[in-house]
Formats: sequence, structure tokens, C-alpha cells
Amino acid sequence: MAIEHVDIVDGERHEPKGISTASVNTIYKADGNGSGSWQLETNVLSSRVVVKSLSDFPTPVAGIITLGSNIEYYLDGSINVGNNVFVMGVNSSIIGSGSAYSVLISSNTGNIFTSSVSFSLSNFALTATTGNVFSCTSSPAEFSSVYINKLTINSCVSVGTFNNWYSLFWDQGAVITCAIGVTFSGICKICIFDLVSFISGYTKAIDLDAATFNTCSFVRCGFSNPSATNHIILAANSGNINSGYVGRIHACTFNASVTNRVLNAQSNDIRWNYEDNHNLTSSTRNAQGYMHTQTTTTITTINTPTKINGTSNWVAAHEDQFIINSSGRATYIGIRPIEVMCLFNVSGTSASGSATYNFYIAKNSTTIIASKTRRSFTSTSISSPATCMAIVTLQTNDYVELYVENTDNTTGFVSEVLNFAIGEA
Repeated sequence: MAIEHVDIVDGERHEPKGISTASVNTIYKADGNGSGSWQLETNVLSSRVVVKSLSDFPTPVAGIITLGSNIEYYLDGSINVGNNVFVMGVNSSIIGSGSAYSVLISSNTGNIFTSSVSFSLSNFALTATTGNVFSCTSSPAEFSSVYINKLTINSCVSVGTFNNWYSLFWDQGAVITCAIGVTFSGICKICIFDLVSFISGYTKAIDLDAATFNTCSFVRCGFSNPSATNHIILAANSGNINSGYVGRIHACTFNASVTNRVLNAQSNDIRWNYEDNHNLTSSTRNAQGYMHTQTTTTITTINTPTKINGTSNWVAAHEDQFIINSSGRATYIGIRPIEVMCLFNVSGTSASGSATYNFYIAKNSTTIIASKTRRSFTSTSISSPATCMAIVTLQTNDYVELYVENTDNTTGFVSEVLNFAIGEA
């Protein structure tokens, strides 16, 4: 006679045993040795609440709806919360089924979402024509984070503020109209916007001026308002990004009618990288220098490269993430490793008689063999320029210089016109 599996006594069952007495929300975890145990499932929401009307949210107290921790609130349709506002619980979330179906409507004139803890918003639309969306204040030690995904803000006065907020991730979404966008302040750590569009109304879309970050990234975002004062505001001199880190604006589109599209952005910013944007100049890492003063380099040993004597006569013509000193050393001061083409043109004479000289580009005082070029010089006429070049990989504080060696004797070299250029390969 067949016995149903559910009727088999526990001692007669194959693994996993104990199902008849296992607690709710526990799962069977194998130990790798043919057995295992029932354990509480972690990292899950305590529950999910389907919200069809205001009454499905926690009861407002003095106009404040305090959301439960680890609870997901699903917006099943268009929900008007009137003048009520939200205080977020730890890891609470509000989600929907897309901005066309799930809509949260507020008529409050204050802050719609207030939080000091981590929370998330996903896949719905918000209409808050008279209100500010976020007021979030924490401390870096709290690791407070907000994750926003596919949120459409139809209208608001201000997208809101994040003060001393550890991390914000906004992945896909749009702010259709607002007077002021997002403002950050204090000690923050991570700020990432990907595929977020700011459409109209704003004087500024994103203001970072009073905040510092380790990671700050805007990728594939759009800034469309032609009457904005600024699309993005940065602190001057890369002041938003902590030492040793790099911020990024990549593949974004900026309305060209705005003069200061990214306020304080400079193509030679050390801690910001601008690349592949529409209507924003890309980052540059290059340098140009020259010495047009007759200067003699003393050579004491044959076939031994010696740094070209500059005696404070080198002039920096252009410096983007480089510093050129008066002795002819070009030092890279950027954060990201780069690969550059270095090109030196040399013209001059021998100090006496005639001699053959080799010229090299040196990195950190070590000559680069691939850069070697050779030219014979006399003391009576200035030759046409000799050119040496090399592709060089540079990290922060690496430097390049020009070296010369005499392959015939120890006659010095007299430089007349020296020029160099360094640019990304």
C-alpha cells in the first residue's frame, strides 16, 4: 500500500529531516557532509503590504506616516496621501509596477520623505507639486543609504537634501519639473546617478558644492532645462572629491543654452574625469614646454646620458594635470594612471668641434631606450631639430625629462631651441 510522503514519520524520511517541526521562515541549509539543519532565513523583508489606499499605510500621527522597518509597501494603483508625509523605517521600501500605474500623490508643502536610516524607492511615480521630496540627514558612521530605481518625479518644489549621507544610488528615472534639484552637504561618501534625467523648471539640478565624497559618478544622465543657472554645481578646485579618489561625469547630455553647465568644472581637474559628454569639454591631461635660451650641458663621461641643463630657463606653455618646473621636469599630478605620447624636438650645437649625440626621454631619471635619437652637431652652425619620442605610462608624481649623451668625446652640448609636448596616447 502506497504511503503519502507527508504521512511518513520523521525518522523514516530521507534528508532533509525535521520538516514537520521546522519553524516558519526557516530553510534547510546543507553542511556539505550529506546532512544539514533548519535555519532562519536572513536578509528578507518582514512582510509586504499591498497599498490600495491611504488606509493601508500605517495610521498617520499628526500627519506623519511612520513606515515599518524591513517592510515593503507595494503601490497598487494611484494613492493620494493628502497632507501626510513619511518617516522611513530601517530598510523600508516603497515599490510599484511602473510610473503609469503606481502613483503616489501628495499635497503637502513640506518634506515628503524624511529619514536618517537606509531605505529604497522603486518603480513608481510621485506627484508632489507643492512639496520637497527628500529630507535625509545622518552621519557617515551610520552607513545610511538610499537606493532609488525607476522613480519618476512628476513635479515638486525641490527634489530635496541629503546631509552627511553615506550613499545614494539613483538608477534610472526622471524629474519632470522642479524648481530646485538635489542638494548634498556635509561628509558624504557615495553618490551615483545612472540614466536619470532632469527635464524642466530647475535653476540647478544637482548641487554638490557643500559636500565631500569618495565616489561621485554621473553616467548617461540628461539635463534639459535651457533656462537653468547650472545643471550641476561642483566645489572649486575638485574640492568635492577626497584625496586619492576621482569623480566622474560620463556620457551625459547638457542643454547648451546654459553657460555654466557644470559650475567650477575645468578640463584639467585632478579629481574629476569628464568624458564622452554632449556640450561639456572632456578632461585633458597634457603639457607643453620650451627652452629657447642658449644653455650648455656639461658632459663628463662619454656614452653616459646626462640630464639637459635647464638652469631655470624652461618655460611652461601649457599644464593640464602636469607641473613643469624651470629645469625642464614635467611631473604628472593626476590621480588616474595614464598612457601618454612624449615628443621632444632638440636643436643646438656642440660646445666645440663636432660630435655625435644621442638624446633620450627619461622617466623618473631612467632613460627610455625606445626614445633614443642620434644627431651629429658642429660648433659653427645650428642643426635642424632632432626628434625623440616615447609612449610612457605615468602614475601620480611620475615625471619625464630630456637627457643627452656624447658618443664621441666629452664635449658639451649647447641647446638653442628645445620644445616638448605630452599628450594622452
